[in-house]
Amino acid sequence: MFKKKDPKDKKTKGKKDDSSDTEESTPQTPTSATAPAPSPSSPTAASAAASSAASEEEKRKAEEKKKAEEEKKKAEEKKKAEEKKKADEEAAKAKEKAAGKRKRDDKKGKDGKDASRAEENVDENVEIAELEATKAGDESKDSFKEPYHMFPTEVFTAYDKLKNFARDLNTQIAHPEIVLVGPSGHGKSALLEALIGRQFNLIAPGGATRRPIFLNIVNNLECVDPKITLKRDQVMSGPEYDRDRTVPLEQLPAELAKRNEKPAKEPIFVQYEHKAVTNMTFIDTPGMPEEDASESEQVGDIVVNLCKPAHRLILCVEEATEWANVKMMRTVKLVDPDLSRTVFAYTKFYSQLQLFTSLSDVNRFLSGIIPDTKTFFVSLPSLKVRAKLATAESYQEKVWQAYRRDMNSLEQLQYDKRWERNIGIHSLRRHLFSRTWKLYQEGVPEILKCLRTRKTNTERSLDAVKKQLESLNGSKLRAIANNYVTEFLQLVERLLAGTSEGNPTVTGQTLAEEKSAQGDVEWVDAYNHTINVPPDQWAIPFHSSKLYGGQQFERLLAEFKAVCDHTEISDVSMDDVATAAGINKLNNVPNYAWAAADLAQHQSEDALLPLIEQLTNRVVYVFKRLHSIGEKVMDSKKKKWPSDHTNVENVDLYPYFTSHVKDVYFKFIDATAKYCLEKCHDEFYSSKTIFWELTEFMEKDKKLPTDGSDGTKQAVSRLASDLFKSIRDRITKNVMLKFYNFFLVPMQSELWNEIHKKVMTLDDAALDQYFQANPTKDKLKQDQANLEALLKKTSDQEAQFLDSARQFSHPILSKN
Repeated sequence: MFKKKDPKDKKTKGKKDDSSDTEESTPQTPTSATAPAPSPSSPTAASAAASSAASEEEKRKAEEKKKAEEEKKKAEEKKKAEEKKKADEEAAKAKEKAAGKRKRDDKKGKDGKDASRAEENVDENVEIAELEATKAGDESKDSFKEPYHMFPTEVFTAYDKLKNFARDLNTQIAHPEIVLVGPSGHGKSALLEALIGRQFNLIAPGGATRRPIFLNIVNNLECVDPKITLKRDQVMSGPEYDRDRTVPLEQLPAELAKRNEKPAKEPIFVQYEHKAVTNMTFIDTPGMPEEDASESEQVGDIVVNLCKPAHRLILCVEEATEWANVKMMRTVKLVDPDLSRTVFAYTKFYSQLQLFTSLSDVNRFLSGIIPDTKTFFVSLPSLKVRAKLATAESYQEKVWQAYRRDMNSLEQLQYDKRWERNIGIHSLRRHLFSRTWKLYQEGVPEILKCLRTRKTNTERSLDAVKKQLESLNGSKLRAIANNYVTEFLQLVERLLAGTSEGNPTVTGQTLAEEKSAQGDVEWVDAYNHTINVPPDQWAIPFHSSKLYGGQQFERLLAEFKAVCDHTEISDVSMDDVATAAGINKLNNVPNYAWAAADLAQHQSEDALLPLIEQLTNRVVYVFKRLHSIGEKVMDSKKKKWPSDHTNVENVDLYPYFTSHVKDVYFKFIDATAKYCLEKCHDEFYSSKTIFWELTEFMEKDKKLPTDGSDGTKQAVSRLASDLFKSIRDRITKNVMLKFYNFFLVPMQSELWNEIHKKVMTLDDAALDQYFQANPTKDKLKQDQANLEALLKKTSDQEAQFLDSARQFSHPILSKN
């Protein structure tokens, strides 16, 4: 039998027993022989021993393998940790080295030359290594692309449709303009490139913007790659500058360098077309020099004038520095006192970050932002680094890494997170696009309003055309005729009575213009000799004033009287006296009184009758031109009606009818003139009675000699002259009265009855002939078809517009 184990022994031996199953199964010295011990050579014992040994070997190998793997894993982790530590140390050294250089550059000053020199002294390889080490652990490899792809393609397609709608409606979507201002060499041009996401290399190292550059961004769905067009340049001379030129993007720097050699206030215009942009304009201004520089005032005037328009947004770009050293605030407040349209962008922020050593330093600096203003702090890769970037993607990636570098530095300093939205070019870009997007969105309702207004107007026009087409009959034509004639006659009456309604400055005539319009007419005597009429000396009223109607008629009569008053009897010869005297039937003695009367009567007729006929012709001209003046006045008073639609009440549609009214009017004037002239001729038939006045009432001492001597001739001539003046004064006065009674008065009274009688007595057939109604009906039907097509098109456009507007309303991806 085996010796029974004591429990205490079991406890004391537990540790040893657990280490090996062989030891636990070792037999103790038996104290009794109740059963025989197995023989070492038995098959069962040998098999158990072999199995136990194999199991022990497998366990040992597994433990060794596990231990080896653990040691390998620990070695790999240790290697990674050492590599990371080494990389961190290298990055820290590079960072420290770059910070030292920036500190030295900062001590040298902040003018353009020092900043440019600092750019040249940058070790691009060190900076690239520094940027490459800034990747955050949770970023994807395409994180840098997201800020430059805020909208899907559908948004730009919708924007293009909205532009077309606006152009079709003769309006446009407001397009924002952003003016970049700042000191020379502080990174305006580099910032502009970063905002767009592509390098233009506008300014070479050591250079500066010397002329304003207008970069017009234009949405063009056909441009998969940017299309650059340099506009005509008035400053430069040569065939390559006098027209628009399309140039590859890589040639743009060289072209701009040519145009930027000399300072000038005239801008350089560059058009940038691409399918993934919206219309906007960036204006890169010349850098502001130091105040004591010679060109400071000239450049300042250019910058201020470009910032003055109230619709332009101002982007003030300046290097980040202590707030006491900021230079541009005074200039900006000249054009934007409340800073409501100004955004501040402080560049080279990473250089400023190197000066901070504690949380309080960075938060104190960031809290220096002017309240209620939009301020951003931006860092961009140096010019040498940017020069090595061949593609837009690589450039955008480095811009993103520069932002991450700033954020890593801020996080190490444990900055206040509320300033996060003010950090980086992408935050600035989001803010600018948010403001411009708001401007776009404000324009959308205006376009929709115009579109719906067009639809409403089209519907109204269509209804009006239908009503006109239905109402175009004999009664309607008679009403149109009556309205036109009544309005025309009322207007003629007012023009004769006196009114400025006809716009005398335009339609009136001076005395010289009146004569010129009739073919340079002048008064002529009986012998067809021109009578010189000096208006000032003869006191002709209003000869230099522009007149028409009744006042022009009055001036003409005054001129006629002046010409008559200066008309004298021609010389009388003895032959004329002797022949005119004849023989008295009672005593065969020549009657020289009769001779004087006969000479006066005939010479007054010869002298005055041509003048009366000339007066008649000129009065006819004065009254006839009232028709054209009246037409102009009525045209100005016509109801406004779209030029592409038909209005049946518009008499312009009926030229045959208006021509008929004009013909009736002119015939009335001609007939009235003829009758008035006949009445004037009567004056000469009554002049023979003057002889009886001489014979019956002549005083004894004025009796004429009868001896036929020269004294007789002189006496007869004197008497004939006196009689001529008497006849002239009487005829002149009576002719003027007859022109009033037999010409002006009928124009104011009988003209109404004559034209109304000729027009209103027309039957329906005659009205239809004069109005030519069938062509008007055909035109109305065509208008109806056009309006129906336009209404359908407008309705379709409204649905398409609303759909495009919904796509266009994609929100901007912003942290704000």
